[in-house]
Parts: sequence; C-alpha cells; structure tokens
Amino acid sequence: MALTADVVIIGGGVIGASIAHHLTARGMREVVVIDKSFVASGATGKSSACVRQHYSTVETCRMIRYALDFFERFEELTGGGSCGFRRTGYLLGVDERMRPPMEISVALQRGAGIDTRLVSPDEMREIEPRLQTEDWVAGCYEPDSGYCNPVETAHGFARAARARGARFLEDTEALGILTEGDRVTGVSTSRGPIHAPRVVNAAGLWGARVGAMVGLEIPISVCRHKISIVSWPEAAAGPHPMVYDFVTNIYTRPELGGHILVGGLEPEEALDLADPDRYREGVSLDESTEALSRVSRRFPVLEEGRIARGYAGCFDVTPDWHPILDRVGPDGQLRGRGLLRPRLQALAGGGPDDGRPHHRRPRGPSRPRHLSALALRRGQAHPRHLRRLADVLRRRRSAARGLRIGGPPRRCRTGRCVRSSGRAGTTRRAGPSCRG
Repeated sequence: MALTADVVIIGGGVIGASIAHHLTARGMREVVVIDKSFVASGATGKSSACVRQHYSTVETCRMIRYALDFFERFEELTGGGSCGFRRTGYLLGVDERMRPPMEISVALQRGAGIDTRLVSPDEMREIEPRLQTEDWVAGCYEPDSGYCNPVETAHGFARAARARGARFLEDTEALGILTEGDRVTGVSTSRGPIHAPRVVNAAGLWGARVGAMVGLEIPISVCRHKISIVSWPEAAAGPHPMVYDFVTNIYTRPELGGHILVGGLEPEEALDLADPDRYREGVSLDESTEALSRVSRRFPVLEEGRIARGYAGCFDVTPDWHPILDRVGPDGQLRGRGLLRPRLQALAGGGPDDGRPHHRRPRGPSRPRHLSALALRRGQAHPRHLRRLADVLRRRRSAARGLRIGGPPRRCRTGRCVRSSGRAGTTRRAGPSCRG
C-alpha cells in the first residue's frame, strides 16, 4: 500500500532533518523524510560543522543569528536533543588586499546585530598567543561562534521530529517526482510511491539530480574537500578559537582528543569536481603533508605536530556561493540547497530571524522573510548578473576538464569565485573567499 503524507523531504542530512523538526514543531504531522542511505550519511557526516557568523549578505547574517541562538538552546528547543555545540570564538586574519572587503562585511554583520569587531594583529595574539601574525594586517573576532557535532545535530533534529510524528525512511532512494499536470503528487521511491502534495528537495550533493526529475536545471557543483586532523605537541596543547586564515588559505578549529582540524580555503578546491557516489574519500600523504605545512606557518608550534588522520568529504556550491531557497518546478515542489558545505551552515538551525536586535528576539523561531535574494532565478531581473554566474560555473567545469578558457579575467562581484588566467589548469583568487 502506498504511503501518504503532507510533505515528503528528500534528504536525511542536517538540512532535511531540520526542516522536518521545524514543520512538526509548527503542527504538521504527516511529514516523511527519505534518504538513499541513512541519516547524516552524505555531506553532513563529514562536515567540519563550524558555526561562524562571517557572511556577506543580510539574508545569511540573519540565518546564522537564528542558527547560533538555536544551537545554544538546542536541548530546550528540541525536547532533549543534543548538537554538541562548543563555543570557541572565531578569528579571521587577512592581508592588505582583503582588508577592505572584510571591513565592509564586518560593518554589515554588526548592522544585523552580530557581535563581531575588528582586531589588530597584536589583539589577535592576545586572543590566541600561539598564532604567528606577521603577515596579517587586520582581522575580526566573534566571541560567540563555535562548532557542533554534525551527526549529533542531524540525529537531534530527527529524534525531535519523529517524536512529533514524522517518519524517517532510510535506504529509500528517490527515483522520480510524481506529477499530475502542473502539480506535484508525490515521490516514486525504491520502496514504492509516497503520495504528497508537497516535496522538499534537501538532497544536498544530489540536489541537482532531484531537480532534473522535473526538468529543473539547478546550478550546483559538487566539490571534494580535504580535512586533516593534526595532533598538538603535548606542551602546546590547549583550547583555541576557530581560525580562518586568508593568507595561507586554511581554516582550523579544535578537535577532540588534543587535536586541531585543518581544512582548505583555496578557490581552486572548487575546481575539484566530484561524483558524490564515487569520489576519493581518503587524503593522500602529499595532501596531509601540505596541510601540516600550512597550519605550521600559522601555528609555529605545530612544526612539532603530527598528522593523526585525514578524510575527504564533498560540498555543494552555487555559482555565487549563496544558498537556494525557493518554490520552483511543478506546484508543490520546494528547493532548499547550497546550504550545507563541509562547514555547517546557517539553515541547519531552521531559518532566518527578523533582523531585530539580539536581546529583543522572540524566544523561538521567527517567520522567514525577504528571501528573494535566495531564489533560484534571483538573477532574472539582472541579466548581466545571471550571465556572470553562468560564466563562473562554465569556467569551473572547463578548468576541471583541463580545457583552455579564452577571454580576459573577470572579477566576481561576490568575491568568492576564481578566475582563469587563460592557461589550462591555472587559476588565481578573484577576491575574498568566504567559503567556510
């Protein structure tokens, strides 16, 4: 017998589980979440889960303020769940070239109510004495930021949603979207059809494939992301903030067991396109050695450190690096993707807040608004912007295939993409990257 539901959510990662939690918290009971494997088996399971507030748009700043508040009160808001949130603080260091865009971003964040401030290299050393800051000219600091346990977070959301009646069907692959005329009527799965008037595409790395089931082209690239876990020398071990370094292009955060997690921020990583079903999940000796070399430049004491282990995950990105949250395709299909990369992103907490000062926020979810900037077709009103995004995606894919790209270099207004030099396989940063 076919199942029926009010909504089917495709994808059992932290985004899909969060959506299920928030829908059931608002009174919807017939919620079904399907996943081709198991909860948190995709990008979520290998996320670095950094919860930082350094974003470059008002919409994402509102999202992360909501999310951070949610993570801090996760147990209360999910009825006993846990996300493993640990407040560490967040430091970002830049060179002279990246100083102006960083200062603009900090001003925007402060305007959105985020507790962040500009700091000098000397102040950064006071916050974290083990840092080498000679090649940084400025930075910013967020005292409230930290990181979560990504799998624990997804399961916390899932348990809360299930307690209110949601169903999670693991080992259940979406094979197609059922439609009648211009309306969605459900999902065809490997375990039979599920009839529902609404479908949410939270499939993450597989989100573009789900969109293609109803003829939608969703501009997502799936890229491989390398993580190395480094052991501190025993004499130097101790707590430290997350550090995002846009000179050596790495980010770090504490890891349990006296370790430090090291990930890359290189724009070129976006060219390492991957098939999420078949990609290299390990990290090579050369890759881990490079990570140790870079982190030792920022933390000189780690010259005596050692690689404990390493792994690779995948993340999904849009051409302008901003999320997609939209109602698209046949009536009844919603899209929420580009929201999770190996560093846990804002909507894991649910949705954006209303932008009021932090101490005046309601103690619970607020109604999302002003989300047109996250629409799938957000560039339609500005054809040049849409063409630029398409060009960025074309260049990424072509460079990954080793093809020569002609034409002059172009600077992306968002500052998050890479530009080609015109020679196969050579790229350089087009502006400040904020991929973490």
